[in-house]
Amino acid sequence: MDLVSVIIVNWNGKRFVKDCLDSVLGQTYPALEVIVIDNGSTDGSQEIIGRNYPSVILIENEENKGFSKAINQGIAISKGLYVIPLNIDVVMTPTYISEMVKAASLDEKIGSVSGKLLRFNGEGRTKVIDSVGHTMFENRLVIDRGDGEIDEGQYDQREYIFGSCAAASLYKRGMLEDVKAGGEYFDEAFFAFLEDVDINWRAQLLGWKCIYTPSAVAYHYRGGIAVRRTKLVEIHNYKNRYLMILKNDSFTSILKNLHHFLITDTLKTGALIFRCPAALLGWIDILRELPRAFAKRRVIQKNRKVSQVEIEKWFQKFDYKAWIRRHLW
Repeated sequence: MDLVSVIIVNWNGKRFVKDCLDSVLGQTYPALEVIVIDNGSTDGSQEIIGRNYPSVILIENEENKGFSKAINQGIAISKGLYVIPLNIDVVMTPTYISEMVKAASLDEKIGSVSGKLLRFNGEGRTKVIDSVGHTMFENRLVIDRGDGEIDEGQYDQREYIFGSCAAASLYKRGMLEDVKAGGEYFDEAFFAFLEDVDINWRAQLLGWKCIYTPSAVAYHYRGGIAVRRTKLVEIHNYKNRYLMILKNDSFTSILKNLHHFLITDTLKTGALIFRCPAALLGWIDILRELPRAFAKRRVIQKNRKVSQVEIEKWFQKFDYKAWIRRHLW
């Protein structure tokens, strides 16, 4: 049986750590190694892990190195044929990993798998969908498929999708090694947010498939250890989208879709001026990262195996009216 490496990044996740680790260690899939990378927690959660979960490999960083760098630390020391980065605010049902491995085994070109993530909140598990994978649009915005919908079986068909949410994805190690750029699996310039979309895109460029399997169910307390729409979140979301486009996109395609970018970025920047003007400071980081981003782009574009025409089949039309209503009203 193939080994699965579950890698959990913890940063002050004391309220979630027991439920998360108990769900991992209660899996029906027996061939597991569990690695926790603690990013300088100050709430004592790392002590809880060390004291109560002796089978877990615990790596303690002195400071918060961000999600991407911490996950890369875990991947580097892991041994599994499959790797599951797992948010500490996720609880898996007992057959989650078995179902994910089963889906990954359907085709040798499947590089990643998305399960069905539902929400849980302070009152318990719900039927509200958190993510059933990623959808990318022509303007290079991305959403979690099904986000906020009530699960009524509308996503109960196995299907290929653009990519999966790294809160509880499964990746084949061969894919991770293939998409590595600048010596990094997840781009460490991203710190956190959109790092999973970036790796999805790189995988698609190299011909790897992502499959969604509804039989793998987990529950996600979204934003459990990160306050949504804080200055830090807005800065990273803003800058990471541009870095992702710079590395992975076709300049010809950008020009062809320039009207989408102008509309989207004018609205998005305008909204940030009112809601969180500090997010625009992300441009400082973008300019600082440009040399490394261009170096990674050269590697990515040199190795790509899939034409831009095929990639753009994944990019869907964007509903601007719904987006404006959601963010301005």
